[in-house]
Amino acid sequence: MGVGYIIKSPSPCAGGGTAVRIAEPMKTPLKWNNISRLTTATEKNLTRIRFCEEVDVLPIPTRHEYSNRIKSQIWSNIYEIEENAERNKVEFAAEGWNWENATEDDSMYICKRTGELVHPVHLEHRLDSTS
Repeated sequence: MGVGYIIKSPSPCAGGGTAVRIAEPMKTPLKWNNISRLTTATEKNLTRIRFCEEVDVLPIPTRHEYSNRIKSQIWSNIYEIEENAERNKVEFAAEGWNWENATEDDSMYICKRTGELVHPVHLEHRLDSTS
């Protein structure tokens, strides 16, 4: 199975649309500088790293090649970024502003509706009020 990407193309269906095309890897020479080669007798016994001279390259589509629907799933808008920053600030404060105290995934709750991980700080007020 290949990697698909969105391209604008006329559709056999009425109204046009987008189509998915499979990106084919292509062979290309490795781009590197051969600055120096080990040549002395003592250096010949050293372990060396070798690179293949030909590599597979898979083209990555530019942001302009994606439909608006796909763009909205890949990249966040300003409102999502602000919301995430606020949430992160609350969670980081709960951890004493110390990254070493970060809550690991296995200590988080799982939302039954979405399956997303929820930081315990967001549920503390609920747990305090029920006890």
